[in-house]
Amino acid sequence: MPCSQTSRNKKQVYIKLKLIDGNEELTSMIVYEDQSSEEIKRLLLRKCDISDSSLILKLRNFRGSVIPFSYQSLESNTREDPFSLEAVKPHASLPLSERSIENDATYSIEDRVRGISERITALEKAIVELPGRRQAKIEEDLKQINGQVTCLLQKMDMSGHKNWEGMFKKHPLW
Repeated sequence: MPCSQTSRNKKQVYIKLKLIDGNEELTSMIVYEDQSSEEIKRLLLRKCDISDSSLILKLRNFRGSVIPFSYQSLESNTREDPFSLEAVKPHASLPLSERSIENDATYSIEDRVRGISERITALEKAIVELPGRRQAKIEEDLKQINGQVTCLLQKMDMSGHKNWEGMFKKHPLW
């Protein structure tokens, strides 16, 4: 860092480090206006003695919201109101606090899985009944077709053979 650091805009922030094993420690650091988010992140890693580069860092404000590692989002704070830095392994998180909002997406997914399971159970029960229902439907359709054929035969018998005779004779051309 250049020697002109004292003339740059700076903020002192307090950060409480939370590790997945439950350990917590309070530290403070000075953040300068021209520092990039990567520089701030590296400074935090050094300040908190975190050497594992595979850990994911989550910086939270006093309300518990995740905030970016930038000069603009890091407001000056006090020891009583520190930022919270969580260092977690990928795909892991700290337990939810009592004040946190419950995740509706989790419940929605559970409801969908429960609904799909109920539908599968209903289909499995219906599969057992299918052969009997199919046979009943075939018998019903055959009875209907048989009735229609019988009705057609009766109409043809009633019309008689003589009524159709003239239709097939050749008429004279005179």
